[in-house]
Amino acid sequence: MISQATKPVTDIQGANKATAARFVGAFNDSDWDTVREVVADNFVFHHPIGGTVEAGPEGMVATWAGFKLLSPDSWHPIPILIAEGDHVAVLLPTYGHFTGRSDQAPPPTGGRLDYGMVNMVRFEAGKLAEMWFGMDPLVELQQMGVAPTFPPRPLTPVEQANLAAFVSHSGLAPTDFDRVTAFGDTVIACSPPQASPSSAARLVEVHRFASDGHTLVYRHAIPTNPPYGGDRGGDTEASRATVGRWFDEVLRRHDRMSMAELVSPDVLVHPTAMPCEAGFYASAGVEAWLGAQWAAFPDLAVVDDFSVARGDIVAVRWHAQGTSRGAFMGLGPTGQGVGFTGVSMYRVEAGRIAEVWETRNTLGILHQLDPRIGGGHRH
Repeated sequence: MISQATKPVTDIQGANKATAARFVGAFNDSDWDTVREVVADNFVFHHPIGGTVEAGPEGMVATWAGFKLLSPDSWHPIPILIAEGDHVAVLLPTYGHFTGRSDQAPPPTGGRLDYGMVNMVRFEAGKLAEMWFGMDPLVELQQMGVAPTFPPRPLTPVEQANLAAFVSHSGLAPTDFDRVTAFGDTVIACSPPQASPSSAARLVEVHRFASDGHTLVYRHAIPTNPPYGGDRGGDTEASRATVGRWFDEVLRRHDRMSMAELVSPDVLVHPTAMPCEAGFYASAGVEAWLGAQWAAFPDLAVVDDFSVARGDIVAVRWHAQGTSRGAFMGLGPTGQGVGFTGVSMYRVEAGRIAEVWETRNTLGILHQLDPRIGGGHRH
């Protein structure tokens, strides 16, 4: 029998991906024996609220079993799963309801508990040895009813009309889509619903409206069951270089010319890493997304720490530092430094960034601006 140390690299990466999928499936099925089997004795995880936890198998079981108490029907599909070296990276949405009770949690609301994650895992000898949870705990707490929510972006009358016309002409029911939204003369449609266990793909379409109707201007589809593992024919290092320029020239130096050069015309930003969130669209949307952060923290510098890439997909762990000089999510400037971390996933197309799934510790930022807002580690 071939040992882990002498297996070809591609076999090891395939085995790590399979083990990662078993690990996620164990959460879905509350199969704690499998968690104990695939997690190393020295397993450590890094969480935006809990910080660094030397968990081992039993600590991971306790963490997940505790969450299942709060949301017994919660589960994770795996839309994207890539491997490189001894690491894997995964886009991992959570779908469920907040119906359970715990002494450490607020009373259940019965409402949805859906949020996105971009997680990264390091393997040793075929087992999970270290994991970084990329998530925004503020989103989770908002849905649990213990943090204030913010109203969604209001649609203009033209956007509302375009949205209604698209749904009417599509021949599909609103429930056939995961999300449909509008930006000016453009409608973004993502289907099928990714929360459905029967979903096996994700389709994004961009339709442009004019006085004489609408035209399909962009279409992209990936399989999600089994998970998308990156474009096998794609240039991994070219994709990594594009994302590297994004960090160096845009996220660190705020170079707007590079921003326009590096994003595709139909780029989508999913700011809390849900598969079909589509919070911002096109270069104007990216400018609005980053511009708001730069107005709050004019010297904000985001530095990439580590990446996992395969074909057109690049996942990055990063840290950020800036000074509070402007308003951020309703809080005024403090003049003090703010630090936070995150994990993001990028899809690169024709040398430009086509999608961004972002996670950051927003709760930690708010706590640094106002210590009365609790929880969240800086790093």
